[in-house]
Amino acid sequence: MQYPHLTRSLIRHYGNLLITAIGLVLLGLAAWLYPDLITPLLWAGVPVYLGVLLPRWVGRKERQRRAEAALARDQAKWGFPCRDHVGPWLNFIDQPFLRHCPEFAGRYFYSEWLLIHDGLLMVNPGHSQVDLQRGEVRYDFVRPQTYAWDGCTPKVPFYWLAIIGTPDWWEKRHRVLGLRAGQAVEHDVFWPLAHPASLIHDALYQYLNVAPVAKHEADLLFLRMLREAGMGRLPAFVYYLAVRLFGAPDVRGPAPASSGLTCTTPLPTLHAPSRT
Repeated sequence: MQYPHLTRSLIRHYGNLLITAIGLVLLGLAAWLYPDLITPLLWAGVPVYLGVLLPRWVGRKERQRRAEAALARDQAKWGFPCRDHVGPWLNFIDQPFLRHCPEFAGRYFYSEWLLIHDGLLMVNPGHSQVDLQRGEVRYDFVRPQTYAWDGCTPKVPFYWLAIIGTPDWWEKRHRVLGLRAGQAVEHDVFWPLAHPASLIHDALYQYLNVAPVAKHEADLLFLRMLREAGMGRLPAFVYYLAVRLFGAPDVRGPAPASSGLTCTTPLPTLHAPSRT
């Protein structure tokens, strides 16, 4: 599977859509309440748009070169590329993150950042070795890598001074699954409310073009994890509706088939994880 040349449009992206939507709301309110404010608001839109466009324009060619090089490495190592995502990369994990997903039972997928194995879902599984001729992959869970994601999308840099976008909300304690000596272990993290859901959702979206998971399944899992984390029914549904309608517009339809690779590394069971 080949990947298209990356363009990363300066104009057609969520940052501009977000700023445009906010501007239209303000113009509508001005037209209703204070018509004299319409002209100043239009002039104010110029520096606002520049604040969104400049961080994307400065260094754009180098970022695109690095993204294409990363996709080429994936193609050479795994035989497929992942989907491109611009960022910004605000959050990271340096250990595997696990979740039991019974709806993915009987599905298998192995990649640099996402592993799906008969209901086990793991983000950032660790260093890997792939033999495409033999169709085998091996992971070293004790040699973790660092996986970065942006939280709930979109996140828009504004003049390098601030990040505007979908909030991840307040920090709270989450009980999550990780790995200790190759065993699934529950432990506490102190993360923003939406972090576990956005982490899993971002990793699934990164491989929606090749992983055996349909877009609507990833979106429903996102909704369920937001509710599990304590987000209210209405805001969780708004977040779900946003990704359902606007997320991954290039990937629709049924899920791809399971991976042709075989994992030779013993994987942990999630039926009775040990506790820290």
